[in-house]
Amino acid sequence: MIPTPASGYLQYIRHEWLIRIAAESDAVLHLPYRPGHFLVEGQPLAVVWPATAAPHVAQHLARGQVTGPYRTLTQDVSFGVDQLVEIAIRALSSAVNDTFTALTCIDWLGDCLCRITTGWHPQRVYRDPRGHIRVIAYQADYDRLVQRAFEKIRQSAPGMPAVMIRQLDALYKIMEQTSIPGRRQVLLDQAAMIRRSCDASVPEETDRADVLRRYQALLALHDGTAPGHATPDTDE
Repeated sequence: MIPTPASGYLQYIRHEWLIRIAAESDAVLHLPYRPGHFLVEGQPLAVVWPATAAPHVAQHLARGQVTGPYRTLTQDVSFGVDQLVEIAIRALSSAVNDTFTALTCIDWLGDCLCRITTGWHPQRVYRDPRGHIRVIAYQADYDRLVQRAFEKIRQSAPGMPAVMIRQLDALYKIMEQTSIPGRRQVLLDQAAMIRRSCDASVPEETDRADVLRRYQALLALHDGTAPGHATPDTDE
């Protein structure tokens, strides 16, 4: 185990450099953190196999990663999602009460997930030119990005059908972009939580019916029964 030399956010990893270091010692390097995680001084920064290679790796590891006081967008895709979510939940707070800003954030979160839903394939295993595994690194996966994009906003908006409708509309658009069963199930899980939140917190029957229509449209899209796969009406 190689300890973290100083506390801070992991901002950047030079994977090619780490592969070279590990190959020089015929070792495998495991990084339990990804860019965006906060590292505490003295806690594990990396684990090396075999342990006898740890001194050599530790000597050069500082050149393979950058740590600083803030998160950055360079390799931390979750940070962009978190920033939009933060704006949305602040807008939904009773002190601000700016629903339209929150809806705008949901729109852009949906756009971000539409862009990555077919192309996001995080690499966790890195090999040297001879094909030997040298670095194992953690990356944010698709499931977690979807959860980060939807859950805190949903939790901050009980009793707000406009927010629920916009989230369901975003989920619909994202589902249109992927046929991968596992990823579709993640979207359905989020939709089901929104539906349950609506049932538990929205007293007006007409508002609940509006949310239900969006939810049913998403189910129809998943089942292949949506007419023309048209996006449902999004007028509030």
